[in-house]
Amino acid sequence: EQVTLRRVFVEAAMWNKVTDDEVQTQHDEQIAREFYRNRSNRCIGNRVQVACVFLVGLMAAVAVVITRMPVTSLSIFYKTMDDTIARDDMEKKVEADVEQDVGKDVDEAVEYVMEEATDALNKTVKADISDESMRLKLKAKITQDVKHNLSEYIKNDVKNDVANDVERDVQQSVSPVIKDYAASGEIDIPSLQDLKLKKQFAAAWPSLFCWCVMMTVGNNPLGWMEESLIKQQLDLSIGIFACNEWAVITDDRLALNRWGEHGFPKIPEGIDTDNDTLTWAIGSTTVAKGAQTNPLNSGPFQTAWKALQRSKRLDNHDWVVKVDPDTVWFPVRLRSHLQTYMPGHGNGRDNIFLKNCPRFNSMQGPVEVVSRKGAINLENNIQNCGGVWGVGEDHFMVACVQQLGVSPFMEASLLNDKYCDGYVDCSNTWKVAFHPHKNPAKFLACYNTSMKLDVHQGK
Repeated sequence: EQVTLRRVFVEAAMWNKVTDDEVQTQHDEQIAREFYRNRSNRCIGNRVQVACVFLVGLMAAVAVVITRMPVTSLSIFYKTMDDTIARDDMEKKVEADVEQDVGKDVDEAVEYVMEEATDALNKTVKADISDESMRLKLKAKITQDVKHNLSEYIKNDVKNDVANDVERDVQQSVSPVIKDYAASGEIDIPSLQDLKLKKQFAAAWPSLFCWCVMMTVGNNPLGWMEESLIKQQLDLSIGIFACNEWAVITDDRLALNRWGEHGFPKIPEGIDTDNDTLTWAIGSTTVAKGAQTNPLNSGPFQTAWKALQRSKRLDNHDWVVKVDPDTVWFPVRLRSHLQTYMPGHGNGRDNIFLKNCPRFNSMQGPVEVVSRKGAINLENNIQNCGGVWGVGEDHFMVACVQQLGVSPFMEASLLNDKYCDGYVDCSNTWKVAFHPHKNPAKFLACYNTSMKLDVHQGK
């Protein structure tokens, strides 16, 4: 800009110069004065026009600089859902804010430009007009016109740029996460909202804290299947949602009381979640695959156990039950089994975990049951388990709890698992759990089959 102004001054000064040859041709002062007056009349328009051209050029250059100055991001205005949805109100706020900020910037820019431009204008006008009053009027007129035009030019250009910035920020801030959350509808959670049902589940004994790790839509190929299965259980208050207390653990934080085109919506940043029922977010649950495509998923489950420790929820319950989303199971049957078969008759003071697969003498992952004493031992010391990292979660669990001194107890009637038994028979009314049922329709069919037979037999 300094180089441009210097050129303006030099070229404007060139128009002020009257050559020595011209002066020497004048014989007296009157003739010389007349000569300058006539010459001024002929050239003033051209010289002022040239000066104005330079001013306009300078004006445009400064305007470009100003309009390209960094503009503070306006995405902050769209932090909440109300601002995102009420675009008309936000545009008015933006317009008022722009009017105030741009007005201040324009005034400062015009003042700076006019200081520089006035010097150039003075040099041009002073040489052309000897009458002081006329010179002042012309200077005032040109200054007023230039300042007005410069202000309008900069203001309009800045407003256009800000409008473009606002639109870009809106598109960026109204992310798919916000759109999905806003488009999702609220759903009922009977186990929390039905006071009679809530009281019934809370009073059931032995007390069960039940949880699962759910893959999510967009982060895992199994996301839609597992979210659909969990929603079905949530709607019907079955599975973990018939326990005394429960938790759904996910990679991202989701709203379980909402359902949309992409399943349970993720919670956008800045959203008030007081009225939402949230999953427990632990970060990525993506894992490698082992032999026969079995996931080497011990890592996410170790993280989940540490989340359980931080929650301090396990102390309030007799047993801790982890299930897979595709496991059909009946908490009421598990309570009966614990009261019937456990050494402490279900009080949770036994330091034990339940094996559920006689074929492999193992605890299979679809349903894992650990007494309160064993679970607290595990959550406090899981980081000390050695030699079993990077394996399947159920293998890790068995090895770890045994390292920690938690005793196994075989409960053969706990699980009917295809991968353990070679078949699934939902007509069994004494089995607690059936696995796998990855289709919501087949899941519900299995549940209804076992439940109807249970009722028919008077259990």
